[in-house]
Amino acid sequence: MTVTYTNLSGTRENLDLVIMSLIEDNWTALNITGTITPIFSCDTNEPDQLARPDNSALNEVRVNMFSNEQYDPDSFDTNGDGKHAWVTTVFIEPQGESLIVLLDMEREINRILWENKPNGGTRLPKSAGADSEVAWFEESVITFERLEPEGEDDQTPTSQGELKMIYFTVIS
Repeated sequence: MTVTYTNLSGTRENLDLVIMSLIEDNWTALNITGTITPIFSCDTNEPDQLARPDNSALNEVRVNMFSNEQYDPDSFDTNGDGKHAWVTTVFIEPQGESLIVLLDMEREINRILWENKPNGGTRLPKSAGADSEVAWFEESVITFERLEPEGEDDQTPTSQGELKMIYFTVIS
C-alpha cells in the first residue's frame, strides 16, 4: 500500500517554506509605509527560530511550524478509511520598526493569503512553483495578535497570526 497526497505535484516541501515563499514572492513594498521589503524566514531555513532569545530583528516576517495533525473527523467526513484529512498549522509573525509598519505588514500578509488561497481551481504553489498538497485554508484572512516584549532590549512591535492548511492523504 502506498500513501499519496492529493493535489501534490512532485515531492513534498515543508509548508512553512511554502507559505514563506508565497508571501515573499507576492510582497508589494509600496503597500508598506516607507516602501519596506522585510527579511523573510522560516523554520525550514532556520530551524532554531522558536528558540530565538530576543526579538532584535527589524522588519521581518517569520513563519514558524507549529503542528501537523489529523483533521477533526467529527467535523469532516471522508469516504471510508482510505482517505484522511490533515491540518498543518503555522504561525506567521511579522515584526516592524513601528506600529504603523507592523499594521501595514499584517494587511499585506492577509492580502497575499486572500488573493492566493487554494480552492478547487487554484492550488497553493511550492517555492519552485509546482502545486503543493494544500487543498484549502481554514480561514483565508487571519487574525494577528500583538506579542508582549521579551526583554528590555525588545522595542519593536511584533504580532502573530495562525494559518491552518488542510490537505488529504489517500491509501492506494
